[in-house]
Amino acid sequence: MVSSINTIMYNLELLNERSSKVTYGLSSNKALEQGSDDSIKFDYLLSIQNNLNTYTAIENRIELSNTYNTFSDTTTSDKKTAMESVNTDIIKALNDTVSSVDKNVIASEVEQIKDTLFSLVNDSTNGEYLFSGNNTDTTPFIKDEVTGQISYESDYSNKKVNVEKNQYTTQGINGIELIYYTNASASNGETLDFTSNEIILDEEGNEWKVLDNDNDGTYDGLYLNGDTSSTPIALTTNSDGTFSITNTEDTKLESKHSYFDDLDELIAALKQKDTNGNDITSSEASTLLSSALEKFEQAYDNTNTSHSKLGIRTNLIESYAQSVQSKLTNYTLLEEQYESADLTALAVESQSLENTYTALYSTINKINDLSLVKYIN
Repeated sequence: MVSSINTIMYNLELLNERSSKVTYGLSSNKALEQGSDDSIKFDYLLSIQNNLNTYTAIENRIELSNTYNTFSDTTTSDKKTAMESVNTDIIKALNDTVSSVDKNVIASEVEQIKDTLFSLVNDSTNGEYLFSGNNTDTTPFIKDEVTGQISYESDYSNKKVNVEKNQYTTQGINGIELIYYTNASASNGETLDFTSNEIILDEEGNEWKVLDNDNDGTYDGLYLNGDTSSTPIALTTNSDGTFSITNTEDTKLESKHSYFDDLDELIAALKQKDTNGNDITSSEASTLLSSALEKFEQAYDNTNTSHSKLGIRTNLIESYAQSVQSKLTNYTLLEEQYESADLTALAVESQSLENTYTALYSTINKINDLSLVKYIN
């Protein structure tokens, strides 16, 4: 009899444990209370939840990039509008009937446009500069307080955004892509002439820099990424202040010319001066203006190309955003499928447990009513 009671109590304990899990499932609508309930299903749920966390984080990063992309696109559009205004001013200034006084007025207008452009290319959002590439905390363009010359302070890198597991794609455009256009190029064995404010890039996007290593006033060569430990390309300083090299590398080198330098040349020509502030003739000024018009057309074409590149990069990010949203939806459905309890099955089991409880307690009551004499008989 004692053995029977122990067996009944053991079964009752098991029944209570199962009843507790059924009650938990019915009240929480969750299939598992603990991982040990079903280790295989629990591991699969953990995998799903990890994927949900990963893609939720990626979605948040992509959403944050939308503002950056929108501002970049708007600023690039505004730059094109400003360039169109300058182009109109050049054509106006080339008219023989325009007086020197009017040209000075046009020069003032172009100077204002230059200031506007300088402000635009240093635009930022959420504490990040739009056109500094990957160096978003570096002011992309600075202006010399004496000469007014504007130069690029960052590099040819590009900002990246996480769009997939362990996968990043390019976001926005850097200042070189936005402001600079190819002025000349040289393959191996060819000569390249360039000015001190032009940027030299190879086909991999590496920047080659003119350096004076020992500070003796003589430039020692053109160094890859400004690394003085690398072997430089021999450099010649010309009498007009430009540099010349013979490309000894197996990559094509390009000199990138700044649109801001063209603006400085244009402003000077409108004032009938060269870029050094020396007076020039009306004929020489007209020649410079005609040259400026050609350069501006090239610069404008480059800006259109950069704007298109920006659009392609933005569209790619948006495509990834749709893919991420789709994966989040699928993982959410899977989580619900594996995490949710089968309420119908639990209700049936609950009823079965109730019947078992009734039968078990009835047996316990009958055993408790038995006397030792009756039990022996």
